[in-house]
Amino acid sequence: MASKSSIARERILDASSAVFAEEGFAGARVDAIAQRAGVNKAMLYYHIGDKQALYSEVLNRNFGRIEKALQEGLPNEGSPSDRLRAVITIVERAIAANPDHSRIVLREFASGAANLPAEILQRMLGLLTVVQNILADGTGNGEFRRTDPVMTHLTLIGAILMLNVVSPLRERVVDLGATVDFPTADADIARFLGDLLLEGIATPRSGEPT
Repeated sequence: MASKSSIARERILDASSAVFAEEGFAGARVDAIAQRAGVNKAMLYYHIGDKQALYSEVLNRNFGRIEKALQEGLPNEGSPSDRLRAVITIVERAIAANPDHSRIVLREFASGAANLPAEILQRMLGLLTVVQNILADGTGNGEFRRTDPVMTHLTLIGAILMLNVVSPLRERVVDLGATVDFPTADADIARFLGDLLLEGIATPRSGEPT
């Protein structure tokens, strides 16, 4: 059974995550976080610390969830295509389960990563390494054509982040009378990206242009 202290901590992190997603690091106010969490500022500082500490804890929790999902769900065996599709599915589902994450990370990138803690960058590089190793295996056995692993990874993660924040635009597009079908909240983003990416990096079949 969770202690009162751990429950309060999670409530503070949930409130922090929501405020950072809405306002970004620069716009977030500790007063607003404390109010949303239902605690006073002294309690907030006691459990976690100042705004930078809150931001680091929120990001570490979010990336920890993604890493845990990969550790538990990513198969050690199977073809590179199967493993890369599994990475896409696992990461997309982990991010979709935490809607604040995409908004926080996209805001951070847009600001030039000015407030990104070094340990979070290390965790991002860890995810890059997972994708890089799978790409190397696929290139080595002839399954994938040679491609830039960093750009491939950023394309994948960027698409996941972006596609997880665009669904609210659907209502506005409908109001404008446009016929563009924005993805719904239940769209199978992982399957779409898996098909798109794997087709793009597959070794061309005989007779196809390289």
